Amino acid sequence: MRKDSAGRADRSRKMARRGFCKAAAFGLGGFALTGYLGEKRAKAEEPGPLLPPIVTGNSTEICLNSRVSRHYGLTGTATDQQISNVLWAAGRAPVTGSYRTIYLKTANCTYIYHPEDHSLEYYSNETVSNAFRINYDREHDFDAGVSYVLALWESVSLWTGTASQVASCPQMSDLNFGIASVPGLTGELVAVSSDSSLPNPETDGQNSLEEVISGLRLRDRFRPPGDLTESQLSQLLWAGYGCTPHWTANGRGGLTVPSWVAEYFLTGRIYVVHDKVWRYCNRIGSDLRTRDHRLELVQDGDVRNEVRQALPGIPEASCYVLLCLTQSGLGTWYQRLETGFVAGGILVQAAPIGLGCAFKAALSAQEQAYLQQITQIPASDYPHAVVAVGRVPLLGGAPKDIQPKQVGPIDP
Repeated sequence: MRKDSAGRADRSRKMARRGFCKAAAFGLGGFALTGYLGEKRAKAEEPGPLLPPIVTGNSTEICLNSRVSRHYGLTGTATDQQISNVLWAAGRAPVTGSYRTIYLKTANCTYIYHPEDHSLEYYSNETVSNAFRINYDREHDFDAGVSYVLALWESVSLWTGTASQVASCPQMSDLNFGIASVPGLTGELVAVSSDSSLPNPETDGQNSLEEVISGLRLRDRFRPPGDLTESQLSQLLWAGYGCTPHWTANGRGGLTVPSWVAEYFLTGRIYVVHDKVWRYCNRIGSDLRTRDHRLELVQDGDVRNEVRQALPGIPEASCYVLLCLTQSGLGTWYQRLETGFVAGGILVQAAPIGLGCAFKAALSAQEQAYLQQITQIPASDYPHAVVAVGRVPLLGGAPKDIQPKQVGPIDP
């Protein structure tokens, strides 16, 4: 935390902005805004339209930094608004495969969620004992992973304290939610570089998570590439797989994203193709109880042109982030899901700092071999997905990704 007068003024502006945003609703994602206390309220417990999402004013960064899994007590009853916001965030995630279907399971029945008009369709009479559950049919596990973490972070954005909040826990392929106690929002910084190779990331920012999610899209082109700043690179890598203040149930340092029984399969397997080829290290060695935030040199050469030649269709970008798994990991759905978690973090962090992303997931064996050869990463690390990051075209002097669509205050 900054202690000078400029820092105090900056925090005051953030608090004032949040006070306003908490009283605002957006027609996010293209569907019409309706009165929050209108005569006919849409319900989350019947087919049809859901309530429009509300904007909490909590920043993208503080939601990522505060995320934690709760492994018990996910019962209770969520409000229509809470279910609406979480589903809306899940549905805003881009899809790289041919399909991705989102299911909502409640104590009453199971629905299909339709992101295009923010509505529910009855699916089956299957029920759950927790407040609600989200799960997926999909072609690519990667796509489910991106959607998964957007829903998780949006549930954190809804926190207004520590008691009786929306808590969550991934279990198998399900994302479970309940009403329970949570640690609360925190800007505590623990992702500090042991060798100063990366500056400290920001753990609170100016753009609310809902504003950012409302503008999410993948890019097929960027402005002429220029190198990212150290601060931008630091922020993106932290958002994707950086350390956060919580500890897991088995005593490991928590990250911005969850992992199957906190195994964190991408530890030491995230590579940045920028001015050189770097490995991102969020631990000291492979000890998952430690925390770090640094870059380790892999190859002293710029091979971005070669990466583009190896991956036809990927746009010319400032950098490429390779998300790798072991050979056995490539055949394991929950490890493939985790590459989507990381890509989702990079995607939501890119927009607030004026950047955009393109994804290439489920790489072929030939593409994996080419990338290993070009980048000189270890032969045991197989790229499963690539995130291209670049500068987005400008619209009216500001990045398109973060143009808010504000409508007006909610009636008291």
